[in-house]
Amino acid sequence: MPMTKKKQSNNGGADRLARILLGVACTALIAVVILTATGISRHRQSPRRTDIAAAYSIHGIDVSHHQGSINWDKVCRATLHHQPIRFVFAKCSEGTTRLDRQYKRNQQEIRQRNLYFGAYHFFVPGRSPQEQARLFISNANLQKGDLIPVLDVEKAGKLSNRQLVEDVLQWLETVGRHYNCVPALYTGHAFLHKHLNDERISRYPLWKAHYQDKGIITGQDWTFCQYTRHGHVAGIGDGKKDYVDLNVFRGTPEDLASLTLAD
Repeated sequence: MPMTKKKQSNNGGADRLARILLGVACTALIAVVILTATGISRHRQSPRRTDIAAAYSIHGIDVSHHQGSINWDKVCRATLHHQPIRFVFAKCSEGTTRLDRQYKRNQQEIRQRNLYFGAYHFFVPGRSPQEQARLFISNANLQKGDLIPVLDVEKAGKLSNRQLVEDVLQWLETVGRHYNCVPALYTGHAFLHKHLNDERISRYPLWKAHYQDKGIITGQDWTFCQYTRHGHVAGIGDGKKDYVDLNVFRGTPEDLASLTLAD
């Protein structure tokens, strides 16, 4: 009988130890879940592009007919990283014949407010760069105080890199002569290095698209940076579901003013 009682006592101790270990394991698992959810885990500590954009004080957006009819009063009251929206680029034209149906309205509304206005042309490879330049010049209606014009190049089509560079330069030079300025080039980070890697291109201010899922905002080669296509701004759609491109400017307010047309 004494032997039996001692054996039962040992079993009871083992049960208590098992319960303690199970409790510790559960507590540890809960802690991991909480840390992960709150962004404290090691995996979640990597900086997000939107957080890095907060380091810049001059923010802006770019729009086209895809954003529909915009409530510009609400846009002017909106903020990005606690900063007001300072500049807006609007799509004017595409290829040799297409005009953005919201351009004239966007231009008029933006100019009535304390925002820098800029216009861009979407380049279509394989179409005459001279005709594309003429379409933009005929419809952009840029004036003193507007930001320098921009050429948006995202596709190479069937062109060789050499021909693409020559066509892009033709557009930039033609538009630059007309407005007596140095236009800007918009393109993607990877596209630039793959298709437009020419030192003649580097003399033009770069508006670089470099999104969160492809690394952080790095380098000193850009003037403007489009850091996300999935921004939300009050006045555009419902401000929650409808996307708009968000951008930062690398420079001071005086630097931004220097990129406006003089006459």
